[in-house]
Amino acid sequence: MVSRLKTLCRILVRHRFLLSAGLSAAAGIILKTTVLIPVADPLFRYAAFQRPSIYDAFVWSFAIFLFTTPFLMLSMCFSLLYIHFYEEETAETLGTLPEYPEPQCRQDLFLILGELHHQLEATPAAHPQWLSIPEKGLYTGVAALGAIGSGKTRGLILPAMHQLFGYKAHDPEKKLSGIVLEVKGDLCRHLARILKHYGREQDYIDVSLNSNIRYNPLNNDLDPYAQAFNIASIITSIWGKGKEPFWQQSYTDLVRYVIILHRVQSGYVTLVDIFRTVISSGRLEELLSETSCQVSNTGYVVIPKEDYLVHAKLLAQFGFTVHRGSDQYVAEYSEGLEKFLRKETPISATVYLPKPHDARKCMQFDSVNYWYWEHWKFFRHEVKTSIIQGIAVFLSLFEADPDVRRVFCPPKELYKGQPVESDPDGRVLPPFDELIEAGKVIGLDFPVALNPALAKTIATMMKIDYQRAVQLRIPRMEAEPDRHYRPTVFICDEFQNFATVGGDNPVGDERFFSISRQPKCIPIVASQSVSSLKDALPNEGFKTLMQTFRTKIFLTTADPDTARFASEICGKADKTKISYSVSESSNNAQVGWLSGRTSSNRGNVSASKHYQKSKEPIFDERAFFELKNAQSIVVAFDGIHPLPATYCYLKLDFLPTHMTWFEQERFNFDPKLIQRSNLR
Repeated sequence: MVSRLKTLCRILVRHRFLLSAGLSAAAGIILKTTVLIPVADPLFRYAAFQRPSIYDAFVWSFAIFLFTTPFLMLSMCFSLLYIHFYEEETAETLGTLPEYPEPQCRQDLFLILGELHHQLEATPAAHPQWLSIPEKGLYTGVAALGAIGSGKTRGLILPAMHQLFGYKAHDPEKKLSGIVLEVKGDLCRHLARILKHYGREQDYIDVSLNSNIRYNPLNNDLDPYAQAFNIASIITSIWGKGKEPFWQQSYTDLVRYVIILHRVQSGYVTLVDIFRTVISSGRLEELLSETSCQVSNTGYVVIPKEDYLVHAKLLAQFGFTVHRGSDQYVAEYSEGLEKFLRKETPISATVYLPKPHDARKCMQFDSVNYWYWEHWKFFRHEVKTSIIQGIAVFLSLFEADPDVRRVFCPPKELYKGQPVESDPDGRVLPPFDELIEAGKVIGLDFPVALNPALAKTIATMMKIDYQRAVQLRIPRMEAEPDRHYRPTVFICDEFQNFATVGGDNPVGDERFFSISRQPKCIPIVASQSVSSLKDALPNEGFKTLMQTFRTKIFLTTADPDTARFASEICGKADKTKISYSVSESSNNAQVGWLSGRTSSNRGNVSASKHYQKSKEPIFDERAFFELKNAQSIVVAFDGIHPLPATYCYLKLDFLPTHMTWFEQERFNFDPKLIQRSNLR
């Protein structure tokens, strides 16, 4: 009923001149027949006889007033209707969107963020358009900031997965690969559903506690220092970073040398191996002893202490010495010693013959050996206990939970392709460089609710492993310029949980995103606010990180820092300020004895109007607090030119694409109501 009245009001106001003219003409005709001039009056007859021109003018004026008076009254009524009840036609005009190109039918790669109406006004336009980011612009990154329930996942992440993973879905050479990180526990299920919709269910690899995929985040060629630094950074981010950097440096130092020692000793290390090594000093020394025999240039003969003391006089000639760290005697291998032990004494000795070895491993072992005996061994017991405890509490997450240990600390035999009795169905995650080039999509389905510290650890290390594989594409792409390299997608919802940045971090996200364009990586991340990123990143790291994303989407926020940051990013424009001033002056002013007021017989009043140009924000901070669901302000980049800040309306994935945001808002974004309206 209200809409009908508004429509009627709009029609009346729109045709008010014609209606006023027509109704006044009809009223004039009626009045002309009912209201007559008293021509029989003597005064009128005398005027007609004496002044015929004045009489004729009066008669014609009277006839004209019969038409103009109703016209003026009707115009006044329509003006009141316009002032008090009329609503702008543009506020209700809903234009038709252009046809939405389906992802699997697109010839070129691009991402539609949403629909555009007016740049600076949140009102519908008669001819809305799509805001699309071409391929070159996608490589420069897309970041979204919005409060809880603002539409980040439904309005950006899910539509982006539909469009990017649906592009060239049936082309084995051009379909996109990628990785999806999440914290809620439902995004990977949406990912699997999307890939199945486009016939790519075989390309999905699910890494979770319920899948048969096994992933060791340490089994790669990343530098041990970088791996140790990541673990130490995660520890300090979980338990808090103190003012003294000694503890994080000590964590990094201990974990680094333990990783090197295991790699030299067996070529394989897991987080459980690190945990069991650091909590046991005996195990660390045992590894040093075993590894020293493996990398030695000479052979060794090892005899237990009890057996040596029985035959000490006979064995003294061969130069046996006590091995520090164990109760055994060691001597260099020789044929004479071997012959003597075989024929003269019944001692059970262990012989380590020299083997071909890698010079690099020898140098690494020498470094670990020197660190242990000349540095770590001299730490006070309470200091070593504090360092070990800080690492052990974190690494025990992988030791205590059998499911976590099975998935993220698989045995070495699985990576060799050998069957494992304890895990017959397990298969290891292939290297990320192979997955990327094969068009696979990896989803880490490990919600934070299960274990926040563990989820952050696994996601961060998997993210770093993926980023390293992407960066290694650069030299290959330079060496093979004629080969087609498929784009790869990095999608992360609630990015503040996994972000790493900082000058002392060897693998910070800002380093990766700053060069993601060259290896053809499309980063798309979403976070809640600037404050959440500040809390997760050290110093002013969020600024360094955010400047790597050329396309920024700002949804509604409840954080003042986010609103201030967004307003600054949108820029400023020249605006004219108008100011008025009124002044009054009088001469010979007097004060009345009775009234007590001033009065003057001479005075003047002056008014002035001033114009001043100044730089004002295109969107002030208040605009970001007043955004509605799925309504955003976007600063986009098309790969060549930066686009001006504008209102953009995201397309929620569960709503039809042919309807505008304003039409969907009428139905409160309810799919059932929208479906009923379409059926009608």
